[in-house]
Formats: sequence, C-alpha cells, structure tokens
Amino acid sequence: MPRRLSERKVVFDGAKIDGRRVELQREAESGRVSGLRGFLSGPLEGRPEEAASEFLDANRRLLKSSRRLIGELELQKVTRSPAGYHVVFQQTHQGVPVEEAKVSVHLTADKRVHAAQVRLEPAVRGLDVDQLSASGIDADEAVSIALSTTEGSVSSQPEPQQVLLMEDQPHLAWKVSLTIERPLGERVVWVDARTGQVLQQRDVAFD
Repeated sequence: MPRRLSERKVVFDGAKIDGRRVELQREAESGRVSGLRGFLSGPLEGRPEEAASEFLDANRRLLKSSRRLIGELELQKVTRSPAGYHVVFQQTHQGVPVEEAKVSVHLTADKRVHAAQVRLEPAVRGLDVDQLSASGIDADEAVSIALSTTEGSVSSQPEPQQVLLMEDQPHLAWKVSLTIERPLGERVVWVDARTGQVLQQRDVAFD
C-alpha cells in the first residue's frame, strides 16, 4: 500500500521569516516544507482563521505551494486552548477534499503564529474530477460495497463523502465510515468512484 502523507520522512533545517530565526521541517524526498516552528509572525489582526490565512498567503514562497493550492484551502475548524488558537484548513480540488492533505496553523492568544504543519498534495493540479468519476458508481453502491467488507453489525446509516485519494495514481473515491457494534469500532473504506474497487480500508477500535 502506498505511503500516506503522514508517513513521509522528514529533515530539519533553519530559515528566517521577517528576521526571526525559525526551524523548518522538510520532506526528505521532495524538499517541501511540512512544518515550521518558532515565532513566525508578530500579532495579527482579525479572527484566528483570518490571521492564519494572512500568514499562509504571506509565506506562499517559503511553503513552495502554488497560489492555486493555497487558494483552494477551505477552513475545517478553529479550536481554542490555553495556549491560544488552532486553525485547520482542508486542501480541496474542484470542491473535493484531498484525503490527508491539511494545513494546521497554531497561534498564541494575541494571534502570533508559532507553529504550522503543512501537508499539501501538489499532484492534484491538472486533475479533472468529472473525468475521474465518468460512468462511475453512486453513493448507495459505494455503501453496499463498503458493507461487504465487514461481518460486523453496523449501528448507523453510513454517510459517504467523495474525496481525492492520492496513491501511485490519483483516484476519486467514496469514503465510507462504518460504525461497527461488535467489536465496537469504526471501519473506513475508500471505494473507487469509477470502478467500485476497494482502494483502502482501515479499522479504528473505540476505547
């Protein structure tokens, strides 16, 4: 099975942002920045998500991400902790989420960025989502295929979501999450939206 983004090897080096010394984490194979640590900005204005967007926009060159990749990020969530704010953006392409491709920006209470994690997938550029789904299966068919992968009892109606799954070649997939009663847990199944092939499946046990 191809490696997920979270499994890519990384190396560390240093850089400066606005004269501030920061630590960069890079993917060893591509050299793309995957993480930043240090005081990366001064206090920023606006809501946390606006401040985080301003930081990303100002550092496109450092992140080695095209304007289009940053432009297709969608806000996923904003959380508050004693340390400050945590803003997560989801990478999308033509309105479809790219699986495991997210950007997290961490800010202090006065909205200074002090860390960021970057997992962007540049290989989506040039993909045509409509072409990937041509003559494919619908959501109900995807659920039926996902259900066939488990012998357990499903406790609720699955709600499939279309995502882009970047493997050796990209796939438009139905992501189906199944809550299993016995043993209690969750199974996530990715079904190719064109062929109906099960591309990946993952079990998560509940505590």
